[in-house]
Order: sequence, then C-alpha cells, then structure tokens
Amino acid sequence: MKKILLLLCFFSIAALLPAQNKNVLRIPKIDSIETIALDKFWKFHNGDDSTWASSYFNDSTWGTINTSLKFDENDSTDFKGIGWFRIHIYIDSSLKDTPLALLVNQDGASQIFLDGKLIHSLGTVSANPNTEKKYNPNEIPLTFSNATAGEHILAIRYSNLDYQNYFEKYHTNNPGFTIKIAKQDDSVKEKFVTRIIITSIAVVLGIFFLSLGFVHLLFFLFYRKHITNLYYSIFVFLFGSIFFIPTISFNSFNPELTITLNYYFWFFLSSFFYALLVLHYSLFKRPVTKYFWFSTLILIALLIALIFRNNNFTEYLLFSFIISTVVASFFMVIKSIRKKIDGAWIIGTGSLIFLLFLGFILIVIMANSNFSIHSIFFIVLIFLALISIPVSMSVYLARQFAMTNNNLEKKLVEVETLSEKSIEQEKEKQKILETQKETLEIQVKERTSEIVEQKKVIEEKNKDITDSINYAKTIQEAILPSNELKNKLFPDSFILFKPKDIVSGDFFWFAEKNNKKIIAACDCTGHGVPGALMSMIGNNILNQIVNEKGITSPDEILNHLHKEIRKTLNQEEQNETKDGMDIAIITFNSQTEIEFAGAQRPLWIVRKIDNGELLIDNEMLPQLTETKGDKFAIGGWQSETERKFTNHKISLSKGECIYISSDGYADQFSDIDNKLMTSRFKELLIGVQRKSMTEQEIFLSDFIEKWRGAREQIDDILVIGIRI
Repeated sequence: MKKILLLLCFFSIAALLPAQNKNVLRIPKIDSIETIALDKFWKFHNGDDSTWASSYFNDSTWGTINTSLKFDENDSTDFKGIGWFRIHIYIDSSLKDTPLALLVNQDGASQIFLDGKLIHSLGTVSANPNTEKKYNPNEIPLTFSNATAGEHILAIRYSNLDYQNYFEKYHTNNPGFTIKIAKQDDSVKEKFVTRIIITSIAVVLGIFFLSLGFVHLLFFLFYRKHITNLYYSIFVFLFGSIFFIPTISFNSFNPELTITLNYYFWFFLSSFFYALLVLHYSLFKRPVTKYFWFSTLILIALLIALIFRNNNFTEYLLFSFIISTVVASFFMVIKSIRKKIDGAWIIGTGSLIFLLFLGFILIVIMANSNFSIHSIFFIVLIFLALISIPVSMSVYLARQFAMTNNNLEKKLVEVETLSEKSIEQEKEKQKILETQKETLEIQVKERTSEIVEQKKVIEEKNKDITDSINYAKTIQEAILPSNELKNKLFPDSFILFKPKDIVSGDFFWFAEKNNKKIIAACDCTGHGVPGALMSMIGNNILNQIVNEKGITSPDEILNHLHKEIRKTLNQEEQNETKDGMDIAIITFNSQTEIEFAGAQRPLWIVRKIDNGELLIDNEMLPQLTETKGDKFAIGGWQSETERKFTNHKISLSKGECIYISSDGYADQFSDIDNKLMTSRFKELLIGVQRKSMTEQEIFLSDFIEKWRGAREQIDDILVIGIRI
C-alpha cells in the first residue's frame, strides 16, 4: 500500500513539473549581450485560420520548417504565400518578470501572437496581393512583455505573396523571417543607439564623397584636358553610393526596396573597384596592360552573372574581380613608386592601407568564422581603410593643383617680364613710325589720288559695259515672242521668265505653221552674255527649221536643231566646244492632241477626268504625269552629227494643264543651302490647280523669291504653263 502511495505521489509531482518535450525550445538565462535565436521546433501549416493562434490548438500533425524558408533547403516549396508558424517555448524561472524583446527580420508581413493574444502587427497580412503590405522592422526591439516562467505558445501569421517573383528577379534565398529573443535592457538600447550613430556616419560620409565627386566633375567641365578629374569624380560618386545603398537598405522598413538595393549594390561595388583601376591608369599615365584587360573580362562576366542572378558563381567572380583589380592597382603603384613618378608615394600610401585592411579582414575571418562586425575596433578599421584611398587621391590631386598654380605664377612672372620688354620695343617702334608717318602720309595721298583716277576710269568702263548689256537685253526681248502672239496662240497660259543677269540664256519660242501651234522652252549653256548669244542663235535656227522649211514634228525639229547648232559653232572640227542647249518642244496638232520631244527636259501634265473634277489619288491630290525627254542635249562636243530624238503623241482633255521649263526653278537654293528639287516643284504645280494661269504665275514667282531670300539667284528661270 505504501508503495502504491509513493508511486501516486511520484506521478503527481512529475505532472506538476515543466514539460521536457523535445519539441519545446527552452529559453534559459540570458546575459545582457546575448540573444536567443528561435530557429528550431517551428510547426508550419499553409492557409489562414484564426483558431491556429490559440494556445489550446493541437499542432502535433503540422510539419516542421525553418522560418527563413530557404530555397536551397526546399523549405520554400512548402510555403504557398500565406501560412501559420507555431513554436512551444519554455522560459526559465530565472527570467521571471524580466522584460524581454523580440528582434524580427522579415521579407513579408506578420502578426505575432503570444498564448493566443496578438502582441505585434508588422505590416498587413493578407492572401490578396492588393491588400498585403510588407514591413521589415530590421531587428528593432519589439516588446515581448514580462513573460512568466513556464511553457508558452508563440504563433506567427505570415504572408509573402511575391516571394517567388523576388527569387526569380533578385534570387533572394530567404523569403521568410528570422526571430530572436533578447533582454530589453540597456545593452539593447545601446545597440539601437550604435545603429543610429553608424547610420549617421555613413550618411555624412556618403554626402561628403558625393559632394567631392561633384566638385571634381566641375573641375573637369571647366578644364577638360585634365580627364583624371572625371575619373576621380566617377570613383567618389560610386564610393558615396557604396555608403548610401547599404545604409538605406539597413534602415528601410520596405522589404522590396531592401532586396532591390541589396541586388544592385553588387553592380556599384564592382564598378567601384573598376573605377579605382581606371583612375590609377589615368593618374600614372600607364599603358594598358594584361592586368587591365583581365580585370575587364572578369567585370563583364560578373555583370552577366548578376543579370542571370547566379549567386554562387557571382560570389566567386566578385572575389576574383576584386583581387585582380587590387593586384593590378598594387603593382601599378609599386612600379610608379620605383620609377619615382611624382606623387606616386601619396597614392601608394592610401592603397597600401586599404590592401592591409583587406588582408587583415581575410585573416580574421579565416581564423574566426563567428567574427562580428559590430565591434568599435572593427568599425574604426573600416572607416580608416575606406577613406584611405579617397583621402590619398584628394591629397594627390590637391598637390597637382597646387603645383599647377605655382607653375602658372612662374609663367605669369615670365609673361610680365616679356610684356615689359615688348612695351619698350613697341615704344621704339612708335618713335620710328612717327618719323616715317609724314613720309607715309604723303605717299598715301599720292596713291589715293591715283586710285581715285583709276576708279573713275573703271566706273566709266563699267557704265559702257552695262549700257551695252542693257541694249543687248532690248535686242533679246525684241526677238522673243510678244505677249500678243502668246495670247493669240495660247490664250489661257503664262510664262514665268526671270533672267539671272540682265540678259538670259533661257528663252521661249512660239510659231504657227500648217495649222499647227508650236511652243518651246530652251535652256542654253551658261547665262548672261554668253547664254544670250546662244539663245539668239537657237531662236534664229528654230525660225529657219519651222517657218522656212515647214518642219513641225518635235523630234525632227530637234534633230535638225542639233545638226545646225554643231555646224554653226563649228563643233564638228573643234571638239573642245561644249556649248549647246536643253529644250522641251510641243506641237499642238489640235486642241486635244499634242506631240512632244525633249532634250534632257520633260513634259508635265496635270490630268482631269470626264466629269471635270481633278483626278484624286489615295492622298487626295491631283495626278501629275511626266513624259521624259531623251538623255542627251542639243549640240556639244560629241562626235555624232545627227541624233534621233523620240516623238511622243499625247491626248489631252479640256481643263488639263501642261508645263515645260528650264532647270533654273528646281535648282534654286534657299538661305540655309536647301535645294528646291524637282519633286517639290511638282508638288507646287499640283497645289496651284484651282488657280487661274495668271494667278499661278504670280504664286510661283512670289514663292521662288521667298524661297531664295537673300541668296543670289543661281541660274536663269523659265516656266511655261498652258491650260487646254
């Protein structure tokens, strides 16, 4: 009986003792500098059910998981965007009534429950991407209350609906969260204050280096020959970014911003070391070596790896790239110091401090994998190492600037000395000039008198020449067809005639023979007096061919004209004479049928349809058809006596317009050296079809004057338009 009572007492006492479940995480006594990571015995279930927060809920059927949801451990495959995490913790009696704090770091949003009671909401947990709001406290202490000793249930409702996108875009390996417990005492507050101090220092340094980069960029913009200032400004800009980006990431409560900044930080870091290498090459004016190209190739491979987000390969490449650029810079500095390049020892000091720091860090990390970067000693080392290169560079560039100023001062002294000598020499010259001045004035007066006399002679000769040319113009106008003849033969027509000089190498010609009307637009070689002489010869020969011989077919007229021009200018024996003309000629057999032939000049017709409306194409414009002339001119140095020109018979309708011209209108340049071109000339002709022929002449004349502006007319202009 006693044995039974003893057994009952034993089981009763055992029942009252704390549970020793292997799945319960014990929280023992915590020192002031210690944190307890809650990284074991977590239960997890996908979905969202508020009853899962209760301390009475049975979670024995739930699976275990690591809350960081690591991709490389396949924990992330069990997570579907939203779910509940539960852990049983046992708080040691030594922590009774001790204020505790939670240190949380997460990529999503969460709600934290202690024994079924909500104690913290970090963001907005939701299964809807539009309402979910992520928040990362970045291990800022969160009150855990004065928890009583014994077993407690910590439940976390967690969502991160974009974790898969983050992994694919930025290769984030831990889309979940981590949580630690610490005593909420002065040590936690000191860590928080230390964090603020480090952030403030990083911001100040970042602003300082960005300002320094801006100053040296201004130096480069004002004096671009010193390109080292540009490279140095890029270097310190990147250096300032290396301070700013981690600081913003470290203090941001937006997980997406933190992930993005952490990803792009590698681009800035690699660019920083590459800028350091380029800066060294520029400072020491060294030729490009194999180290430089090797580092460049590694940088390209690194950027490709960053784009394709291969983290493991990226780490190897980044380490190799940093080592290669540092080694290349180190050897360049050593060689420059050995060759006693001015200022190399200044830059070498900063570089060596930086290299010693890197070596120290590597040795410490290899000797102690748990080395913490939060010690004041380590922070001071980081500060000294990071500013060593910029400070040495600034000292070097400041020294160069000072030396340049000293050299300029010396040059100014030399210039002043030379100026004084020049002034003395100038005074001597002035004395000599003063003595020669009177003699020169007399000579100038005599010479001026001679020039005035010569000017009078030249003016008289110019007047005689101008009078002769004006008289030649009167003769040329006399042989041209009169307006009365034009109005008789072609009543609804216009002739736009603008000689470049007083007389013209372009001329127009009319005739009526055998009840046929004939009209021609001719462009002789040259302009001015030579062109006018050719026009008179051409006019005379056309009269002989048509009026005396009775030839009215355009092709025959051109064949005879070519033969007579060569005979008149004796081109059959003197091949060096290239004078001739381009011509377009039309014979009106009736009001609705014409024949055309051209020597390098076309015929343009704006067509109409039967109902009297202008023919409209897809662009709602009248249709202009072109009949091209033959690609050889009248006369010239070619050996053949006769040429066979092509005759074109064309039917017309009433109201349609035909145009022939010289090349002077289309070849005219504007004030800004733009040529009018034949295509634009055609557009002008299409655009004036609603105007009368007189209005068309006025419009075309005004347009070409506005087009050339102050530009000189480069050739004679002749345009003939006839409405059927």
